[in-house]
Amino acid sequence: MSEKKKKVGVFTFTCDEGCSIYMIEIFNKKLIEWLEKMDLEYFLSMKDRRDATEFDIAIVEGAITTERDLHEIKKVREMSKILIGMGNCTITGMPTCQRNNFTPEQTEAIKDDLEKFDFLEKCLPVKEVVHMDDEVPGCPMDEKKFIEVLEKYL
Repeated sequence: MSEKKKKVGVFTFTCDEGCSIYMIEIFNKKLIEWLEKMDLEYFLSMKDRRDATEFDIAIVEGAITTERDLHEIKKVREMSKILIGMGNCTITGMPTCQRNNFTPEQTEAIKDDLEKFDFLEKCLPVKEVVHMDDEVPGCPMDEKKFIEVLEKYL
């Protein structure tokens, strides 16, 4: 009898989505092998399925910049047994959180946009908002480390 497949979801917050693009490149090499161990339940860059409500593994990229992001990352954490942060934005917030280092004058210049789009006062790495079980550094993420981390949980 084969082992039950892991339900995997990939979620993107505020970023350039470079890690997701890179992950798709890694999938070109590894997905067939991984599909024996996982079902990719949620990944809007590859499929338009939005009904999954629990995951064995959630992979997240990006930083938390809006009230909506804040609500969503907490929801993803609640729905997931394992949460893996991919890329520096999830770990350190950079480069996405550069506005945290703006001068008061620079912040004032973008004040209307910050209010219009319901931005948080400070941009946050995922790691500061919810517990991450593992992380893959890099911008984009490190391929070997991503494979190592994902295979550890599969």
